[in-house]
Amino acid sequence: MQSETKSKNTLITILALLLLASIGGNIFQFFQNRQILVQKEYITEQVDSISYRKQELEMEFSKAVEDLDQYKGRSAELDSLLAEAYTKLEDQRKQIARLIETKQDYQVLQQRYAELRKTADMYLQEIEKLNAENKQLKYENTELSVALKQTNEVNKNLKGKVDVASKLKLSQISTRAYNVKASGKEKETDKANKTERLTVNIVVDENALASTGNKTVYLRVLSPDGYVLGDVSQGVRKFTTENGAELPYSRSVSINYDGSKLSKIITWDQDAFTKGVYHVEIYIDNTLAGTDKITLY
Repeated sequence: MQSETKSKNTLITILALLLLASIGGNIFQFFQNRQILVQKEYITEQVDSISYRKQELEMEFSKAVEDLDQYKGRSAELDSLLAEAYTKLEDQRKQIARLIETKQDYQVLQQRYAELRKTADMYLQEIEKLNAENKQLKYENTELSVALKQTNEVNKNLKGKVDVASKLKLSQISTRAYNVKASGKEKETDKANKTERLTVNIVVDENALASTGNKTVYLRVLSPDGYVLGDVSQGVRKFTTENGAELPYSRSVSINYDGSKLSKIITWDQDAFTKGVYHVEIYIDNTLAGTDKITLY
């Protein structure tokens, strides 16, 4: 009986020990599984944290670049400054990315973000300063261009006035008709059938602005029907005016002009004259200096 009781006690003890061992094993397994779960949650949290920080970095970087992009293409000088800014911001972005990968403290990352924003702000200030300088320079250039244009116009007007003032003009011009005797003596007439010579007396006015030296004087005598009288034996002779027009002339003479008044007599001889009004034009240095007319009856 005692032996049977002892056996039962031993069995109970064994069962109790097995139960305790099972319970202990379950408890160990529970804590082990809990630890694995915590580790997984920690790893997941770390991965999520790194991913979030990378996204945050890209947002900060994109915002800095976006603020600068609005100034692209405005000028070569600005584009050069922007290229420098993009390079510096990219270097800072890479440095922060490395810190994120090494799980750097978030406060350190915040400091680096602040540095990145400070870099962008610094370049924005430089751009604004450059824009202000360019605007001022453009304004000054515009003012200078306007002033230069006005000066050129004034100079052009002055040159035009000087050119006009330097042209030689006739203070007097008179045309007379003469009958020439065999002795060479002249007798003034207004009869076409008796006229053999037209005499044009000119007085060139004094002009301190005109160039001095030899000048060519062209005489144009236009008949009543509008043709320029000329020497048939010499053919049609022409000169070019200051405006580029080619005009036939009756006769040319040379004068030596020294800036003071100068008188000159130019004659035109012809066997026969028709009745009507004869127009006379005098050109000096290819410029019209004076006109006159005479009527033969």
